[in-house]
Amino acid sequence: MKRLSIAAIMCFSLFGIWLALKPPEAASAQSGYRGGSSTREGSNSRRGFQKTRPFEDRFWNYLISQKYENWAPVPGKNDGFSKGESPHGAFLKMYLNRTAGGNPKQLPNGSILVKENYGPDQKTLMAVTVMYRSKGYNPNGGDWYWAKYNPDGTIARKGSVKLAGKVQGCIACHSESAEGNDFAFFNDGS
Repeated sequence: MKRLSIAAIMCFSLFGIWLALKPPEAASAQSGYRGGSSTREGSNSRRGFQKTRPFEDRFWNYLISQKYENWAPVPGKNDGFSKGESPHGAFLKMYLNRTAGGNPKQLPNGSILVKENYGPDQKTLMAVTVMYRSKGYNPNGGDWYWAKYNPDGTIARKGSVKLAGKVQGCIACHSESAEGNDFAFFNDGS
């Protein structure tokens, strides 16, 4: 009975993520937008507005509404900060949603990894970087959607390029250096 309850919670959790976000599709993630506004609903309706907002904005709102900072820490790193390196902050705090925390070695579809990037003082939040695994999104990139947010929740940019979606710098680093072919570093060697 306990296994059934846990399985049901995981199912509803994954369904809630899908319902709230509708995972990015290759074409929409490239442009940053999910479809146009519905003429039936009107462009001023909340639902019509939601459809025209970039995925990365809706994703940030989802993370905040789910209070990601209360998610599970990386296994074995319950003490908060860990040492970071470029291009992330000098110190990091990392959080895993239930899907990722339930299977950190495999990181199944629906996994979300949130990394707060702090400066050397361990107080100044420099950025929030996120990985979200969505089946079929980008098979060559481990099906990960990448995003780098400024502390205020706006998407970070490198020049004129938004750091969201299939971010080549993230993919290159994580595919070349992370062990286990999962694009994640925190579970390497464990």
